[in-house]
Amino acid sequence: MRHTILPICLILAIFAPARAQSPAPALAASDRLAGFADTAELALAAPVIVRATITKAQRLSGKAAPDVAPSRVRFLVTAAVSNVLVAPGGMGGSLQYLWDAPQDSRGRPPAVKGTDVLAFVLPPAPDGSTRLVSRRGQQPFDTALADTVRAVVTDQRSGKVPVIRGVSNGFRADGTVSGESESQFFLTTADGKPATLVVQNRPGEVRRVLVARGDIIDESAERVRPGTLLWYRLACFLPAQLPAAAGGNDAALAQDWRNAIASLGPCGKTG
Repeated sequence: MRHTILPICLILAIFAPARAQSPAPALAASDRLAGFADTAELALAAPVIVRATITKAQRLSGKAAPDVAPSRVRFLVTAAVSNVLVAPGGMGGSLQYLWDAPQDSRGRPPAVKGTDVLAFVLPPAPDGSTRLVSRRGQQPFDTALADTVRAVVTDQRSGKVPVIRGVSNGFRADGTVSGESESQFFLTTADGKPATLVVQNRPGEVRRVLVARGDIIDESAERVRPGTLLWYRLACFLPAQLPAAAGGNDAALAQDWRNAIASLGPCGKTG
């Protein structure tokens, strides 16, 4: 029986353990996006959002970056753009910006060359130079994060999600069945167009919290779903208690308001 002798290099390759991919560098706790509200805030603040790969990260000396916070190091980052999520116009193939990177417990900055990131930046100059919109403006690329950012921006551009400023008034009406009621709260918006928060209580059913746009409350009223731009603008910008000027002295109306805010859940914004 004839045997084939394999080269030693091939034998070593077959039995060598698989090489693990380098994980994305860890972020400082204050740089992480804790949830949907943080992501929405960052996405709404950035006129340009791109996926890019860091090709160079030049560490600046303390003399060149005297205002860097303790436990951070400033890098001049050069990144090759691979995908544009948001941009007001045409984009070049690379960006360059300053990034204050967190040091680890041993005082070492992260190794970021070759890392895929989502960069949230201002419109770049013709040479690609720009600025991150905030300390959190560079995030390790993640498909779920990119999908959330796209959804937020799509909702924003649709013009269908009001920018909530507060609540101006409200009223409550009991239904024909004991325990049945509906409260309507008239919200103030940035565009001045009507927006109404509707709270429906029906015995044996989960409380319904809806938002209607327009002067008539009908079946077009939209249920508030967590993890959406509408939810963010309600949960993060409405007061926990109904102001007296909006009907807060009416105990039942004020309770419906508190119930509605509680059903939305906490905003969770940490920025």
